[in-house]
Amino acid sequence: MKIRISFLVCFLFSLYAPLYAQMELADALGRKVILRNAAQRIVSLSPAATEILFAVGAGGQVVGRTEYCNYPAAALSIPVVGGFSGATVSVEHIAALTPDLALVSADMHQRLVPLLEGVGIVVFALEPRNFEEVYAVIEIVGRLSGHDRNAVRVARDMNAKLARIEKRTQGKRAPAVFWELYDSPLMTSGGGTFVNEAITRAGGRNIFANERGRWITVSFEQVLLLDPEWIFMGSDHGVDVTTRPLWRTVSAVKNNRIAVIDADTIYRYGPRLADAVAAIARILHP
Repeated sequence: MKIRISFLVCFLFSLYAPLYAQMELADALGRKVILRNAAQRIVSLSPAATEILFAVGAGGQVVGRTEYCNYPAAALSIPVVGGFSGATVSVEHIAALTPDLALVSADMHQRLVPLLEGVGIVVFALEPRNFEEVYAVIEIVGRLSGHDRNAVRVARDMNAKLARIEKRTQGKRAPAVFWELYDSPLMTSGGGTFVNEAITRAGGRNIFANERGRWITVSFEQVLLLDPEWIFMGSDHGVDVTTRPLWRTVSAVKNNRIAVIDADTIYRYGPRLADAVAAIARILHP
């Protein structure tokens, strides 16, 4: 009987140890972050992090979000602590929610880190730069929230979906693509961005992939010289390029090959990045 009880205790501990074991992880700011137990009350200051939390099964543990955390629909019922910009976030509102973890953007919220830590909140910064790092971030969020196995599955499913897309487009000619991020000044995606990687994985070729920098300013003359076959943009931009007189000489405009991709799927580092790649692939390779 004692042997059976000991076995049961060991078995249960193996199942629930991840929830109670102390974690020590390095975040995107290079900080060593220690979390004594899996977080049960989480404030997310990143729409992408919020999506990941819900995807791995930790949605019920999210107690605070930004006003831009709009997916999935269940996130809309969570209290808002500010906008995405660090200047709009209320540390007081966050503290009042008594979270044991705050997930922040390394690029946007660096100044908030000491302020949140000053009121006793553990802070973990996220900022993946490519799809491989997204898989890692999904698994990290799963570990921090106590949903390790679900997170591994989510990352694996995302990777598998992308692999199927790449297999379908393999060997096909890659059309030249211009991604318009903004129009005044004219901005696009260089190498080292999710947009650039999404275009490539979808079987296209970003005409500014070799430019230094991530989000870069370009001229119409550069676009005309490279003459893209397709012009893509996010749904948050939605500018009608056909009304620009000079742009009528660009192949993409002449052939009416202008496409809009859902901005939330392409600009957020979450599982739905695979959906953005699939949407681009369907357009480039119908």
